[in-house]
Amino acid sequence: MDRAYWENHAAAFAVLGRLHREPPSDEALASITGLLDEWPLPGTPGAAAGLDRLRRSRDAGEDAAAVRADHDRLYGVSAVALVAPYESVHRGQDRLVFDTATLQVRESYRAIGLQAPRLNLEPDDHIGLEFDFVAQAVLRAIGSPDDAVAEAALEPARAFLVEHLLPWAPAMLVRAATTARTDFMAGIALLSSGALDSARAAFGLPAEDATGSAADR
Repeated sequence: MDRAYWENHAAAFAVLGRLHREPPSDEALASITGLLDEWPLPGTPGAAAGLDRLRRSRDAGEDAAAVRADHDRLYGVSAVALVAPYESVHRGQDRLVFDTATLQVRESYRAIGLQAPRLNLEPDDHIGLEFDFVAQAVLRAIGSPDDAVAEAALEPARAFLVEHLLPWAPAMLVRAATTARTDFMAGIALLSSGALDSARAAFGLPAEDATGSAADR
């Protein structure tokens, strides 16, 4: 097992999960844009497009206040979301939060000893939490010193991608990238699309269908 390879996936998914949930402070923003050349999953069109938008954000001087306002506008922190960040809204028949998908995601978390940080107050199926689940599942797998055990322990991450993230997140990220007003938020959506494509390849999953990725829009 190439542990560094999987650590790169865990690191990317953890960072993206955090940024989908909470916009960065000015200090965190400077740190992120100062480390773009070290992004751990650079090898996809989504990653290339996302890194380009983040460099534009840095060069344009977008600050944390602008990013926070755009994050709020997109994900509906204080008003109606332009791009709902919850799986249940995109996949449920009634397009409601805390629907069937939310409870299924909760069970996936519980199966590897995780719990949403704001259980019953915030839906478990926020895109940021789902990205973080993949990160945590991969880290738990590669924590085993035995390669065969570690390989087998990657199954929860693979299954979660197939059953949850991949059916809805690519289209949601396309919309987020094209709806964002800041280059930063567009860049995060594009990087996220790229990370999902990297994970597809890592797990040997089929390439995205004709709906396309955010980098193509």
